Order: sequence, then C-alpha cells, then structure tokens
Amino acid sequence: MKTYKYKFDIAIILFVGLFALFAPIIIKTKSISTLIAPHALLIVIGGTLCAGCLSFSLEEIVRAFLSLKKLFLQESDNRIIALSSEIIELAKISRSKGILELARYLECIENPYLKKAVENLLEQNDTEVLRENLNMMSFYENKEDFKYIEIFEELGGYAPTFGIVGAIIGLIQISSINSDPKALLGGIATAFIATIYGVGSANLIFLPLAKKLKNILNEKLLEQEIITSAILDISNMQSSIIISEKLNRLIMQSQSEKKGKVLPFAA
Repeated sequence: MKTYKYKFDIAIILFVGLFALFAPIIIKTKSISTLIAPHALLIVIGGTLCAGCLSFSLEEIVRAFLSLKKLFLQESDNRIIALSSEIIELAKISRSKGILELARYLECIENPYLKKAVENLLEQNDTEVLRENLNMMSFYENKEDFKYIEIFEELGGYAPTFGIVGAIIGLIQISSINSDPKALLGGIATAFIATIYGVGSANLIFLPLAKKLKNILNEKLLEQEIITSAILDISNMQSSIIISEKLNRLIMQSQSEKKGKVLPFAA
C-alpha cells in the first residue's frame, strides 16, 4: 500500500517568492496599499482564466487546479525499490510455476498500474500485442496529467500579456488627469502594477507549477516504464536475475543525475 506524507515546501517557497517580489516596494513606500489594485488584478487574473477557458474547458481548468493537491503529497522515498522487489517476486513465481500462477497473487499486488499490467499479461500471449496494450494503457493513464501541464503553461503565457493590457488600460484612464501631477504619477504607478501582476503570476506561479507537475509526471512515467519492461520480460520467460539487472540499469540511468545514487535490489 502506498504511503504518503504531507509536505509544505511549495507553500513556503511561494510565500518567500512573493515576499522577495513585493517587500522592496513596501519597504520603499512604507505602504502596502501601493501594491493593491483590484481592477488590475481583475484584468490579469480574469483575462487569463477566460483565455484559458476559451483554449480548454472550464471543467478542465477546474480539474487542473484540483490536481495541484498532489504537490503537497510525497510518496515514500523507497517506492521504486519496493516496486522493483515486487516485480522480481512475480518474475520468480512465473518462472517456476508458470505465468498463469500470477492470477493467484493479483489481490496482493499493491501498485494499481502493475496490477493492470499483470492482468493484461494473463489475458494476452502475444508479446507485441501486450506491448501495444501496455503503451495504450500508459497513454490513457497519463492523458489528463499532460493536459494539466499544458493548461498551466498556457496560463503562464497569457498572464504577462494581460498584464500589459492592464497597464495600457490604466494609462488610457489616467490620460485625462492633467491638473494634479501627484495623481498622475500615482495613476501611472498603479497602471504598471498590472504588469507586475501579469509577469509575476506567470513566472512565480503558473510556469513553475507546470514544471513541478511535469517532474511528478516524469517520476510516474519512470515507474510505468519499469513495469512495462518487466512485464514484457516476464512474458518472454526471462529469469528474475536478468530482469533485476535490467531494472537496476534503467533506474540508475534515469535517477543518477537527480539523486546521485540508487540503491540496487537483489533478485
């Protein structure tokens, strides 16, 4: 069974980023009201979300934001090792007792994707057809995640543009102010806050969130690649030792740059 623990580093980093962005202005002006411009916020956020809804659907936008909850959940660090050990046990069983014997162990398989893969293995004898089925299963399993990444990347592209639009609208509105120089300067400053909102939300929120979701998806794809490779080897009746060595190479090749070292597991 997968174990999760909550992590709040994303929220802390976001807070620090907002502080670093706005604190110098607050310190300089000694007032937070300088950064508060509801009309500019409405233009940037409202325009960005509406543009997103035109590109996608409102339901997809909502699901994309709901998917962010995975950023605050962290799986056990040794899940890849546990998964690999589980695969090796299945390989040993199929090698000694036959592939059909795996049907008795389906309920004991913890990883949902591995369980579906084994079910496909039991139903399909042709290796090439099995490969196609597993690839198709992976595609449908991750289709929504790819969509959410695309949504946040698009929102990150729209936000700076609407920031500029907000600034232009603000300058147009204050163009009639010519009697009070202080009001004119204050209006110009307020107009350019929209640009800060647009560029800041894109580069501090939308695009980093898209990158974070992409990193999580890459880890998920690694697990699925490990499972697919192992299931195909089991279908070809490879020994557990060969499968173990192959999985070790696959894991270390994929994660060596990220973590420096991956503990090997024994067949």
